[in-house]
Amino acid sequence: MKRLLTSFAVMPLALALALLGNPAHAAPQAPVTKTFDVSDLSTGAPPKLVWSETTDGTTSTVHGPAGDTTVQGDVAALAPMGSGFVVQTVKGGRTTTRWVGADGSPGRSSWRSGFGLATSPDGEAVAFTTRRGGVRAIDEDGDRVLRMPSVPSKELATPVYVSSGDCKEDETSNGCAILVNSTRRLESWVVSSHGIVDITGFKAVGTARGRWAGGIVQATDTGTCSVMRRNLKNRWRTCDNQLSDISPDQRRVLGTPAFADGFGPTTLDVLDLRTGRVMTTWRSSRKVTTTYFDQVWEDATHVLVVTYHDEAFAVVRLDVTDGSMEYAVEPVADTDGDMESPFHLQTR
Repeated sequence: MKRLLTSFAVMPLALALALLGNPAHAAPQAPVTKTFDVSDLSTGAPPKLVWSETTDGTTSTVHGPAGDTTVQGDVAALAPMGSGFVVQTVKGGRTTTRWVGADGSPGRSSWRSGFGLATSPDGEAVAFTTRRGGVRAIDEDGDRVLRMPSVPSKELATPVYVSSGDCKEDETSNGCAILVNSTRRLESWVVSSHGIVDITGFKAVGTARGRWAGGIVQATDTGTCSVMRRNLKNRWRTCDNQLSDISPDQRRVLGTPAFADGFGPTTLDVLDLRTGRVMTTWRSSRKVTTTYFDQVWEDATHVLVVTYHDEAFAVVRLDVTDGSMEYAVEPVADTDGDMESPFHLQTR
């Protein structure tokens, strides 16, 4: 089983190492700290990533590289896949997952699913969960849905990460592994196309990419502690953050507050992936409060977040090198006061 977890962790990294080489080790710089004030920003380019906007609760617009796609339903999660998108819509507390073509044409099937999608680093596979602990993977063809082993709790769980873009084992592919979190208790599993299911060693997986994986290892009523691992070995530990998303160049990781409380987090940290050192922080103040959701790396040095401030939602671009901010999508008033974001960013 240790061999399975090691192969899962190493699979995507060989090419990345060849491309990245050995970066020079610079002396640590003082952390950049900015007040998380999004009240009056300049407007930059639209998001490079796919994003959705729900206008009336029954119809959503997916903004993709080839144009806009109309999707029926309130989109809550989405990911590009082949010539279209995998989308999750929510109605009456029930989540449905399906594939939709870029022209809006629906796929052949839909599934009642758990909330959340997971993707492979190359974006060529998307995972979701189904009833009774089911785990599924859709590949880049968009219509090939692969059945993975079920998690033992037989619940609607949450997928976190897919190790490879090809989950079908054959003479050219070793298949894939998928990390899955329980929604009932603090427990997580790895399921593989080999038919094996095992625990991950994390109470909840927060993020993974290549040889790296991070997640919660301790939880109390007052907070959590998380560990970042490389090749299954602990590299560093923090009780100040939960680990959210590793950057595409595997140099940084996002850190949200260790204790999740209230409407949403108001502080976001960027940590050095190798040491856990805080590099950049956006923090609300007593006078200015900004809440954020859907934090995702746009590229190696920019993060997109959906923000809520002064009764309006926006998509804000954060520069992790200097802490600067700009609108990627300008604010939209929360006119009905339900505090439900109309925006969602792609899972990456």
